Amino acid sequence: KRQQPRFQGAGSSLMNPTQLDNLHDELARLVGADNLVYAAGYDERGDQPVGTLIDEAIAAARSAEIVVVCAGLTDYYEVEGLDRQHMKLPPGHDALIEKLSKFHEKVIVVLSNGSPVEMPWVNDVAAILEGYLGGQAGAGAIADILVGKINPSGKLAETFPKRLEDNPSHHYFPMGPGTVEYRESIFVGYRYYDTVGQDVLYPFGHGLSYTRFEYRDLQLNHTQISAHDPLTISLKVKNTGEVPGKEVVQVYVRAVESEVFRPEKELKGFSKVSLKPAEEREIVIELNQRAFSYFDTRLDGWLVEPGIYEILVGASSRDIRLQASLEVTASQAGDSRVEREHIGAYFKFPRGAPISQDDFAALLGKPIPENKIPAKGDYTLNTPVGDMRESFIGRQLYRFMEGQIGKMIDGQEGTPTAYLMQAMVREMPLRSMLMMGEGPFNRQMLEALLIMINGHFFKGLFAFVGAAFRK
Repeated sequence: KRQQPRFQGAGSSLMNPTQLDNLHDELARLVGADNLVYAAGYDERGDQPVGTLIDEAIAAARSAEIVVVCAGLTDYYEVEGLDRQHMKLPPGHDALIEKLSKFHEKVIVVLSNGSPVEMPWVNDVAAILEGYLGGQAGAGAIADILVGKINPSGKLAETFPKRLEDNPSHHYFPMGPGTVEYRESIFVGYRYYDTVGQDVLYPFGHGLSYTRFEYRDLQLNHTQISAHDPLTISLKVKNTGEVPGKEVVQVYVRAVESEVFRPEKELKGFSKVSLKPAEEREIVIELNQRAFSYFDTRLDGWLVEPGIYEILVGASSRDIRLQASLEVTASQAGDSRVEREHIGAYFKFPRGAPISQDDFAALLGKPIPENKIPAKGDYTLNTPVGDMRESFIGRQLYRFMEGQIGKMIDGQEGTPTAYLMQAMVREMPLRSMLMMGEGPFNRQMLEALLIMINGHFFKGLFAFVGAAFRK
């Protein structure tokens, strides 16, 4: 809706703003209301394309010089406490963008979303502005960028994969019913995509500008250091365009040959610089011992492996402009021969294929817990109330909590808040009842209740009465 932009998340982040900007009014203030034509394009949920709304948008676009489409994830697609099932935009949003791009050459997509999305139309539009969830004044900032009043200078703090299936956790998440296994280990985000050479939609650190920046003259204060020596990096960055702008210079470190499994490269420093047209400035970034370290789980500490390291400087993880090498001489590395023998899959991490459970167990160093819902007799204070289905008392407790939540969301059925509350009652562990302020149970009473839930009714009842009396 024109007057109700999505500017924040739901759940615990929900706020009542003192005022709320919307993009239509902010653009009207900058270019004049007579120069704007508005069409809805999709309904509130966006779950299905609405032909009449798309036709109205196409009719409005025919006479427009530039088309701005506000799209993204609705409150129903991003809900606290619920995992997203996919990375797609609402079908109504995708359909609108795809239809408009066939009728107009200058379609600009402004995204409002809390996390990466797939963009099947990415090559059919003129520009994309990632607005994320910008808060109550975000619309004014977006309008300033669209008209060129402000030069955008943000960089992505996460990789945008082309599709959900490209994500390394796709094979294992969500798992359940009893465990979730993070088999990807350290290969998360750009550490995975860059290591295996996976094509992405937009890489980590990416961000365009209305100007251009030139990098040159990378210098290291040493070409050989010990594990404890700091390293000073300097380079020059010049604005070679026609407008002022800001650039985020990123420094990545790569171990050329390693006896432990590591990502292809890792971000270890960055600096943001503001430059006028034709202005050049020297950037200095300090790296300490941790920039060359890895965490040794057997020794429970950070170690520096001796060898040759590359210093890679760029505008994103995939846009490396300068590089230099140095040698780290002091040896702190442990013996990795056992690692290579038992967890070889992590030394040559597979692209697009899952890590086996045996390889993950070897990495974990202990058997993987059995992936099943706990049975009556094995429930603990950490067991979700919704999983205590084998116990009559557990089922009654769950129904009671459902009823209490139902009273709280009365009249809000089908809303993001309702989804959040319903998920919470399914997944909250029994111990959560201790966090309800002046609730009906103390720790001793809850432990006694757990005894009853686990099938020892009279033993638990006696303990419950005693705990209640002491309370």
